[in-house]
Amino acid sequence: MTLHFDDINEESRRVLQVLYDNPGSVVAVDTEATGLNVASGKDVCIGVSIAAVVNDTPLAHYFPTGHLAGESVASDVGEKLKYVLESGGHTLLFVNAQFDILSLETIAIHVEHNEFYDIPTMAHLINENKPYNKGLDSLAQFYLKDPGKLKDPELDKEKKTGWANTTWQQMWEYAVKDAELTWRLWSLLRTMQQWKDLPQEIWPHKQDLIRVLLSMKRNGVRIDVQLAQKYVGLGEQEMARIEKELGINPASPKQMKKLLIDDLGLPVVKNSKLTGAPSFDKQAMLAYDSMLEKLENPVAKHIKEFRGWQKAVSAAYRPYIDLVDMDGRLRCSYRLHGTATGRLSCAEPNLQQIPKASDKPWNGKVKECFIAQDGYVLLNADFSQLELRLATAYANEEELQKVFNEGRDIFTEMSKQLGMSRHDTKTLVYSMQYGAGEQRIMDAFGVTKQEAKQIRQNYFTTYPDFRRFNERCTAKVEETGRIKIWSGRERHFENRNEAYKAMNSVIQGGAADIVERIMVRCFKELEGPDCRMLLQVHDSITFEVKESVVPQYIEKIRTLMEDVNAVTGDVDFDVRFAVEVDYWVPQEDGK
Repeated sequence: MTLHFDDINEESRRVLQVLYDNPGSVVAVDTEATGLNVASGKDVCIGVSIAAVVNDTPLAHYFPTGHLAGESVASDVGEKLKYVLESGGHTLLFVNAQFDILSLETIAIHVEHNEFYDIPTMAHLINENKPYNKGLDSLAQFYLKDPGKLKDPELDKEKKTGWANTTWQQMWEYAVKDAELTWRLWSLLRTMQQWKDLPQEIWPHKQDLIRVLLSMKRNGVRIDVQLAQKYVGLGEQEMARIEKELGINPASPKQMKKLLIDDLGLPVVKNSKLTGAPSFDKQAMLAYDSMLEKLENPVAKHIKEFRGWQKAVSAAYRPYIDLVDMDGRLRCSYRLHGTATGRLSCAEPNLQQIPKASDKPWNGKVKECFIAQDGYVLLNADFSQLELRLATAYANEEELQKVFNEGRDIFTEMSKQLGMSRHDTKTLVYSMQYGAGEQRIMDAFGVTKQEAKQIRQNYFTTYPDFRRFNERCTAKVEETGRIKIWSGRERHFENRNEAYKAMNSVIQGGAADIVERIMVRCFKELEGPDCRMLLQVHDSITFEVKESVVPQYIEKIRTLMEDVNAVTGDVDFDVRFAVEVDYWVPQEDGK
C-alpha cells in the first residue's frame, strides 16, 4: 500500500463517490474490530474494507474508522461511508453477516435492512459437506484455489490483543484481501447450478432468519451468576469426593478400562484405530452411559454422578460465568452452517445443550441460571414430538395420524401397539428415526443381536408405512447421492453406504426448516417491548414476556407456532402439530 495519510481521505472520498453514483452495486464488506463481543458493545469496529466491481472496474479500499494507533479517516468520510452503506441501495456481501452487521453498528452504521448475502450460508446450501469448514480460508482454497487470508505472524499476534498497536498502513492489505475474496466467492457461488436450482424463496428466508438471530444476539439472556458459581463449587466438591471414594480418576480415559470393563464387566463397544485398545471417546461413552443407567451398582452410580457433574460444570455453569457480558446477559453465537442436517448450531457457549429441569443434582438446576429481566418472565414454547409428527405425515401412517389429530398421547398408544413400556417405546422410536441398526438397538436395550433384530422387525411390521418411507429415502440416496427436504434444499451424501441415514435427514432437516420459519413468523408478529425472542434450542423457542401480558402471549405464541402449514408454502403436512407453552422453570404456588 503506497498511499500516505495525506492521500487517504481524498482516495476514500473518490471510492465512496463511485459507489454513490452507482446505486444498487454489489459490495463486499468486512470489518476489523477490537474483539468478538461487538453485540454487547465491549468491542468496537476499528476499520471497514470493501470490494466491488463497478462498470467493469474493480474497486477495493480500507477505511480506518477508529484505530487505536495511527490516524483514522476524516469525519466527513465516516459520514459518507455511513450514508453509502445504509442508503445507497447496495447489496452487501459478508463472510460472517451477524458479526459484521453488529460490528458496523458500533460505529453507528446500520445495514441489516439491506439485501445481503452471507457467504458461508450460501456455501452450506450448495453443499453442506464440502468444504467441511466454511471459514473464509477454507472456502477460498476450495472454490477459488486461493490460499485465503494473508498470513502475517505480527498481525496474527496483534489481532489477539485487539489491534492495539496496528496502524491502517499495516492493516490495509490484510483487510482488503478479505473483502476481495468475499466478492470473488459470491461471484462464483451465485453462478453454480446447485445455487440456481434452489427455490427462489430460500435466500430471502435465510436473510430474515439472520435478522432474527441478530435481534436475539442483541437481547442476550440474563444469567444468575451467583447460582452458577454455587453449582461450580458444589460440582468440584462432589467430583473430588467421588474420585476419592473410587480411588481412580473417572476423567482419565486410561483408567476407564478398569472402571467400566474390568470392574463392571461391560463390553468393549469400540476400539482405537491407532492402538487397538478399548476406546472411551465421546461416541463410546454415549453407549456406556446407556448401559450405566441400567446397572444397580455403586461403582456405576459413582461414574454416572461424576460424569454428570463434569459435564454440567464444564459445559454449563462455568461457561455461563466466564462468557457473561458486563450487563449480566449471555450472548451465544448461532450459526446457520454448523450441522449437516441444517439445524442451527450454537457456540460460546453451546446453549443447545441446556438440559430439561430434572431431579438430577448435577444438572437439575441449570435452567434456573437463566432469569428474566425485572418485570418479565421467561416462557418456553416447545414443539411436541415435531420429528415424529413429520415422519407420520411423510409416511402417511394413518393410525398414528389419527392419534395425533385426536390429541391422544402418542407414546402411550404406540406402547400398546408395540407391546413395550412407554419409556422403551420412546427410546425405540427416536432410535429408529435416527436410522438405528441392530447394534444401536443392542446398545440401547442391552439385548442380543437376535433380540434386536426382532425388535426392529416388530416396529416395521407394526408401522409398515414407516418401512416404505425409509426404503424410498434410502433408495433415493443410493441412486443419486442426495435427497430433498420439503423446503427445497438438499442433503448430500458423499458415501452412499450411509444411505440408511436418509430418512433421518428428511425428518430432522425438515423439522429444522419448520422451526426456522416459525421463528421468523413469531419475530415479525410478536417482537416488541412486551415480548422478545431470546433462545432457540432444537424444537423450542424461548421468549422474555412482560408479566402483565403473559396469558395473552401464551395463546398468541401457541397459535402461531402450531400453524405449521402457514409457513410451508405449497407443502401441506396432513397431521396436527402441537406446541407446549409454559414457564421456563416450573412455577411454584400457582405463580
